[in-house]
Amino acid sequence: LVAMLSAGGAEATVHVARAVTSLSGAEPNRDALRDAGALPRMAELLLHDEEAVQQAAVQCVANLGVEASDAKAFLAAGWHLSLISLLSASSAEVQGAAAAVLGNLSSVPEFRDALLSDGALQPILQLLHTSALPARTAAVRALAIMSQQLMSPSLPADDAGAAAFVDAFFAADALPTLLAALGDERPREGVDGGTAEREAVAVLLLLQSLSGGHGGVRPRLVAGGAVEALLRFLPAAARYDKGASTGEMVDAAASTLASLALAAAAPPRIEQAGGVPTLLRLVESKKPAAVAPAARVLANLLRDEPPAGLPEAVAPALVQALSTAKPSAVVDLLSALSHVHGVCRNAFGGAVLAQLAAGLLKAVQDKENHEGCLASISLLSQLALRPEARAALAEAGLAPALRESAAAGWRCTELLLGILSAEEAAPQASRRSSCSDPSPHASVAHAAPAPPALHQPAAPHPNGAGFASPPAPPQYHSPPPAAAPFAPPPPAAAVAP
Repeated sequence: LVAMLSAGGAEATVHVARAVTSLSGAEPNRDALRDAGALPRMAELLLHDEEAVQQAAVQCVANLGVEASDAKAFLAAGWHLSLISLLSASSAEVQGAAAAVLGNLSSVPEFRDALLSDGALQPILQLLHTSALPARTAAVRALAIMSQQLMSPSLPADDAGAAAFVDAFFAADALPTLLAALGDERPREGVDGGTAEREAVAVLLLLQSLSGGHGGVRPRLVAGGAVEALLRFLPAAARYDKGASTGEMVDAAASTLASLALAAAAPPRIEQAGGVPTLLRLVESKKPAAVAPAARVLANLLRDEPPAGLPEAVAPALVQALSTAKPSAVVDLLSALSHVHGVCRNAFGGAVLAQLAAGLLKAVQDKENHEGCLASISLLSQLALRPEARAALAEAGLAPALRESAAAGWRCTELLLGILSAEEAAPQASRRSSCSDPSPHASVAHAAPAPPALHQPAAPHPNGAGFASPPAPPQYHSPPPAAAPFAPPPPAAAVAP
């Protein structure tokens, strides 16, 4: 049958091509067709004069599948040009097949560059607005593969190809269509559930690539409503356990949100959309695909001057998650906990501090998780500067585990052991550092006193009434413990000349 593709006239070729394409639609036949040389022969027919032959050929090639190793042959023969033209075919099935083949081949940089220079991007973007789900899914997948290369951190910030891709993406009004696909949970008549799921996966992978930080895309995604759409999608996806695909979707969605949280406009929108309780539920879910990226979002929110009460609200959930975490989530959890301690070290105390010490012991002892072990030592080095934390770490039995690491040649643990053995110094007001608690959430009771005036009293505050306290912290998950009002230290005393 494959041999007949080149033996007959145009009319016969149409019928034979359709027959081969029909056979390729069934998985059991595909290996036999590949062995018979159907893939290169049908690829050659992409340049046939008859449109019907071209359409049959592209569907057969899509069914048989192409790999990155085929990209060179497609470029050399000019087959990619026919695929680009078929993106505008009257049949949505043909459009989807062409997009699927181009997407598979565009993982090769040379092929992707040829597609962009030959005008493939615009017709692929237009397919995002088609009502045919398979064609739209193929287009999203092609864009996701292309963006993985274009959004690579190795590219220079002013890369022309990346800039052209981003500008064309937003000019085509593609973002609302993608976000709508994430929020559409309605059953659609005649739509295969697997295809809809593949579309969601492709959309999330595309958003994840775009949010990677290249070309200033994050603010545009935030302004377009990506934060709210992802926060709506995450609880729905996490409720259903459909195996690997669900895990992949939750990981991609939360990882994208973590990247978007680094944009200046994102934290307020995450808070206003109720994002922190959603993220805490994911951290508490014990699902490996959800815990690590959710902790990454919280870590990225805990920077600069996070909202009052946020560190205290998230600390217990992160500590609890560390005690049961899979090795793959340990580094992300420890990173978030380090951020908590960095902005509000008073968030750890009592039972939470004891549980944190136990979790750090577990991480230190897991020598197979090298990154987790190093991350735990980093946080231990911060905690060991506080006498109450040193006591909790000693109670948990950290010293023997650290001595074991030191004996194995870990210099950092040897230094840490020295700090843990330090005695608590007697409090002396004259020795108190003005940096005793760098946290913007530190209580006034713990703030360092103003230095005494040297020659004249300190000038009063211009308002004559000091600084106003910030509003009460929001309730994120469970009511955080009451704290004294937060206020900056008084102005420094003036020094007489």
